[in-house]
Amino acid sequence: SHQEATEKEVERILRILQTHFENDPIFASPANTPISFFDFVIDPNSFARTVENVFHVSFLTRDGLAKIKLDEDELPIIEPIKPSEGGEEDSRAGARNQVVISLDQQQWK
Repeated sequence: SHQEATEKEVERILRILQTHFENDPIFASPANTPISFFDFVIDPNSFARTVENVFHVSFLTRDGLAKIKLDEDELPIIEPIKPSEGGEEDSRAGARNQVVISLDQQQWK
């Protein structure tokens, strides 16, 4: 079903985020530093895939598995949340905070 496919894709993206956050100097240097949100979600070859990535990442933030904040340059960064970082109460509080971003094809290019 569509819901199961979305859940599997969200899980896959979470694994990628965790791997890059912990191991990949291209995305996170040094290790365990937040990753540029746009570097993480933008597919330079596909605007549609970029939109899908943003959609799937939104589930990670809603469910308290990742957090997005602004860096010192006011650009969004993303990092996974370790299970010990926040309890169920923190996840629910985070789920109530939402942001809408605008990204058209010209900005994507």
